[in-house]
Amino acid sequence: MQAVILAGGKGEGLLPYTEKYQKETISLLGNLIISYSINGLKKAGINDFVIVTSNKGKNKIEEELSKLSVSAEVIIQKREGINGAIKDGLEKVSDNNVVIAFGDIVAPEEFYVSLINTYLTTGADYVVPLVPVSEGVSTYGLARIEGDKIEITESDSTLALAGAYVIKNEPFDDFLEYLNSRKDKLKYFVWSEKWIDIGYPEDLINAVELLLDNKKSIISDSAEISKTAIIGKGVIIDDNAIIDDYTIIKGPAYIGKNVYIGNFSLIRDYSSIERGAKVGAYCEITHSLIQPEAEIGSKSYLTYTIVGEKAKIGANVITSSYPAKVVRGKVNKLGALISPETEIKHGEILKVGAKI
Repeated sequence: MQAVILAGGKGEGLLPYTEKYQKETISLLGNLIISYSINGLKKAGINDFVIVTSNKGKNKIEEELSKLSVSAEVIIQKREGINGAIKDGLEKVSDNNVVIAFGDIVAPEEFYVSLINTYLTTGADYVVPLVPVSEGVSTYGLARIEGDKIEITESDSTLALAGAYVIKNEPFDDFLEYLNSRKDKLKYFVWSEKWIDIGYPEDLINAVELLLDNKKSIISDSAEISKTAIIGKGVIIDDNAIIDDYTIIKGPAYIGKNVYIGNFSLIRDYSSIERGAKVGAYCEITHSLIQPEAEIGSKSYLTYTIVGEKAKIGANVITSSYPAKVVRGKVNKLGALISPETEIKHGEILKVGAKI
């Protein structure tokens, strides 16, 4: 079976970050977001992929695929919207049945295993996973269970389509209408475990938490860690990272390849410092995601903050997530969203929820 991964959306909920960078190429614990969909489907037995993306995502995705040991073709999306992306992808596959998956989902690999197992055990041509949502709002549509069948709807449900489907490779006009027209043949399963649709900055913070939860400590033999540094539980330190004198890494946390953490810094729970990033001396970082090759100046304090790739944060910069705001019915603790290649001057105090 082949899979079409959709990774060409505009990422409007993450603007201005996504003006030049494709959302699915954001790094989480050393892997691009799209890798979590691919690895989950790979665990379920699928190794042949078509990736539908944009010009701003193509090169990074191709580079990532070289690490994943799968057969994949990366194409640029030509038609508009989700319907267009699916049609573009289906033109490149030959199997009668195909998986359609969104490349911005972070979930355990078992989520995808359950999708394929449901397809194999039921013999159905159409399978969808459903996830409970508190607000009844989802990018992918909603569904109501009626007996042993489901009905696709736009409202009045707290079950959402979970962004991964098995369908027949056949023509359609509107994808959700197409699924609804097959409801007599459509099988489903309810996924009640953790599942995150990356649409907004706080989703990235939540994804870091999901991926770090219950992780065991792993420290690379090639990492250089000062004898005076303190490393807590659930800390992953990747190859060639340097942890300077008197630094504290309080887990769970991820320190990526070739990362440098300056002396007397404190990296607190649920932070991910990605490949090649540099954190100066006397910094404190908590619940934050620092992208590859970003630089954080000395004596900065970052909380619930995303720092984009190659961004430069001056010394004594402060972000705060309090007072927290309520966004889409949920408490949003975002400190700041700092776009790739942005420069923040020394001593800046960013407003709560700043997007730069």
